[in-house]
Amino acid sequence: MRNASLSCMILPPTLETDRLRLDPLDEHHLEAIFRIYSNPEVVRLFGQDCMTDLEQARYWLQVQEQMRQLDLGATWVLRLKDSGEAVGSFSFDGINRQWHNVGVSYALRPEFWRRGLMSEALAALIALAWSGTFAGPMHRIQALVFKDNAASIAMLCKAGFVCEGERLGLVFWQQCYWDLASFCLINPLEASAADKH
Repeated sequence: MRNASLSCMILPPTLETDRLRLDPLDEHHLEAIFRIYSNPEVVRLFGQDCMTDLEQARYWLQVQEQMRQLDLGATWVLRLKDSGEAVGSFSFDGINRQWHNVGVSYALRPEFWRRGLMSEALAALIALAWSGTFAGPMHRIQALVFKDNAASIAMLCKAGFVCEGERLGLVFWQQCYWDLASFCLINPLEASAADKH
């Protein structure tokens, strides 16, 4: 009988799109993560303060690794295939194998916005979630987005996500409570398989 606890020891796979290589996060990505999350234009879309030193980035990496070891999350660093430059990150958050759902969060350096790069990464990770080869079979993917993040909302809608409503007062940041829009995507492959029976 296979020990279910061994699943948490499986590293996320390396993925590729037309322009990106998605590498599983590790300690070698320290400076890349700091560069992403020390940018105020990036972190304001998360409702958090900028990283100000490498120790904060190191702690963030440690938290992500703990989430992976607990089988609750996985993070990839997005690199341009032509140069190898790290331009963003993408995470599976709150992997729930019992309920067959997972959350997603992502960040991209502003100089690479409006190029369709995150859409490529999202498509690759949606395919991974539906395949069941990494986190088990997934029925649902969810995302929480600040309501003024028009680009992220447009990307999610283009990928087929639907808005379920708002999570009122979900985030406390800069002495204010913020409402977030809630989006989800249901696995269409399940419906296709059911239609064949």
